[in-house]
Amino acid sequence: MPDARVTEMQKRWVRHGMYDEARERRRVRILLGIAILACVTLLAAVIPSPFAIERPGPVVDTLGEVSIEDETMPVISVADVDTFPTTGELNLLTVSIAGSPEHPVSWLSLLPALVDPSQRIAPRSEFFPEGVTGKDREAANTVMMDSSQMQSAAAAFRELGETVPVELRVAGVSDDGPAEGILRADDIILEIDGAPVADFTALRSAVVAAGADVPVSVRIARDGAEQDVSVTPRLPEGGTEPMLGAVISSTYELPADVDISLSEIGGPSAGMIFSIGIYDLLTPGGLLDGLTVSGTGTITDEGEVGAIGGLTQKMWAASRAGSDLFVMPVANCVDLPSRIPSGLTVAPVETLAEAISAIETATAGETPVGVERCDAP
Repeated sequence: MPDARVTEMQKRWVRHGMYDEARERRRVRILLGIAILACVTLLAAVIPSPFAIERPGPVVDTLGEVSIEDETMPVISVADVDTFPTTGELNLLTVSIAGSPEHPVSWLSLLPALVDPSQRIAPRSEFFPEGVTGKDREAANTVMMDSSQMQSAAAAFRELGETVPVELRVAGVSDDGPAEGILRADDIILEIDGAPVADFTALRSAVVAAGADVPVSVRIARDGAEQDVSVTPRLPEGGTEPMLGAVISSTYELPADVDISLSEIGGPSAGMIFSIGIYDLLTPGGLLDGLTVSGTGTITDEGEVGAIGGLTQKMWAASRAGSDLFVMPVANCVDLPSRIPSGLTVAPVETLAEAISAIETATAGETPVGVERCDAP
């Protein structure tokens, strides 16, 4: 009995040698496979993933100019003092994060990051903890950037031998913390257990030295009058150092007004570069001598360089910017990637003075101490 699936036309094709059933089946399977692949690709392009992508962000020459609201201005300016011309580029490096809770990345968007060494895929929660939105992250980064700018200015002036007084002011008190009901916003902290605290580092050291669950006497200025209060520092959950349970802001009395003009860039990791830029502007001769120097690292008002995030992404950004030297924190040695961009000279440093020295070594045509420092005991 003839196969009912074979049409009269197919019978004619078979008679004339124009129909190959096996070939037709292969064609149908191929078309079906293409259709399934297209559906899977479409789904992968629209279904959000629980991951985020960390990649190199904008690179900004801090010795150059920036345009904000159609107005061009220097990134760093120092008022009412002599500044000096400089040559070269001093690049601030950033990272960008794709995949906020409001704008998640699709599964398909993750594919390029799998083969690009400058990008990293991580769980979204690493960048946006539960309950933290993209706007929350931006706001926190803005606060940290503002604080970093003042600390970087203080560090630069102190590196130049200037005295920079600092005022430690209570910005807020943690609910149910040791200082709740004792310290108030706008209190100025003067002493801990009778010893003056000149800066936040001294304050933290004094509290740690006193120990947890041991009352300390805190001399404060409140509403123009000085008084002593007692606070018992406690270890925070999961912490190793006792804390007062108050947010302390540092206000510096700088020898000159420093203005850093940037928009849409946040976080504290540009502190070291800001300090180098301010130092360079206030130093005759030009520190960079035409070199392109890129770097990253937080800074304290005493010039200590601290760890940052996104080291790998910033190294690739520095390489793509044609950097002659990349300056990074020693504290990030543990984060060095197995593949360092070819031709990138890396100088790990612990202080602002070491960063300046590394640049001076490079401008002299020599190679500063590099990643081998990371292997030193």
